[in-house]
Amino acid sequence: MRTIICDLTHAQLAATGMRHDVALCREELAAARDCTGCFGCWVRTPGSCVIRDSLGDLGVLLARTDELLLVSRMTFGWVSPLVKRALDRSIGYLHPNFRIADGQLHHRMRYADHELALSFHLYGPSTGAEHACARTIAAANALNLGARLASVRFPADEKNVDAEKDAPAVAAPAPPEHGRALPRRVALVNASPRGDRSATAHLLADLAEALPVYARRADVAAPELVRATAPTELAGCDAVVLGYPLYVDALPSGLVDLLVCARDELAAGTRVYALANMGFYEPEQIVPSFSVIENFCAAAGARWSGGVAVGAGGMVLPVAQTPRMGMMRRSVSEAIDQLIMAVLAGTDTGAIEARPPVPRFAYKLAAEARWRRLAREHGAAI
Repeated sequence: MRTIICDLTHAQLAATGMRHDVALCREELAAARDCTGCFGCWVRTPGSCVIRDSLGDLGVLLARTDELLLVSRMTFGWVSPLVKRALDRSIGYLHPNFRIADGQLHHRMRYADHELALSFHLYGPSTGAEHACARTIAAANALNLGARLASVRFPADEKNVDAEKDAPAVAAPAPPEHGRALPRRVALVNASPRGDRSATAHLLADLAEALPVYARRADVAAPELVRATAPTELAGCDAVVLGYPLYVDALPSGLVDLLVCARDELAAGTRVYALANMGFYEPEQIVPSFSVIENFCAAAGARWSGGVAVGAGGMVLPVAQTPRMGMMRRSVSEAIDQLIMAVLAGTDTGAIEARPPVPRFAYKLAAEARWRRLAREHGAAI
């Protein structure tokens, strides 16, 4: 069976002549909700989403699909917010327990005897940097889904594929840097679907608490911190820190949507940093997602200034009450401190990887025990 997920309307898809057995188009994706990060598709109703909308049985649909084609307007080197919404809601296709693939931790296949052929068509204006970003994330998607990556295409002819113009045009280079001014206002964005209950919220709170301490030690004025939840709240900020969990190898759909809307809100040269975490063990799996933010910065005239990648994000909240520079938190705290110093100085920091303090096998055992416990609490079996 051939399934298409796309940000085209059904009429637009029909005009392309693309063959399919099932199509989830703009109408279905727009009517669905973003993933809430509840993991109910693993521990409450295994394999199906607890949100009963047009994407509620996406995992089951993928299990019946032989060829999966995702058609999307190129958006900062990856898919549009609507198509990313579908990808985020697809995790019920996977099992919460872990496997090792290509030397990294990934989820087990819920349907062990099933393999998808995965293709991406990313249309619209794009750059070479966006192409490279898309190929990298597409390969990561295929690995995570136990799929075969059949193709990643960038159709140049928009006469046959013409969805609404809800994504950026060709990215422009960031303006040259002329000196460094200390920031006066810094926006902190919590883009986790779990909101204040998330590891992202804790990491941002840690940064917010430590930043004025380092400002006093450096004898500089601490910038005003703005908890931004809307694109307009980024206007007038000298720096932005985007906090997010990695969802299906990239930014959550809500953050992609925010960046699309924020493209014209940032002043030229605004520094943009990332503070990201993920449930897998290896922080390097987060780093390719930074390229999406870098492409956004190029399109918005902002300046990508680096970020922190926190591996084993499932440990963040359980060890939150331990000493900040104790064994269990030290690597993350030191990484956040490096980010703080870059923000205060108005400098770049590159990609900082915060490695977990425990061996991978121990993290795997603890995480899988947690999934089993949560499933038992909901009367489910995984």
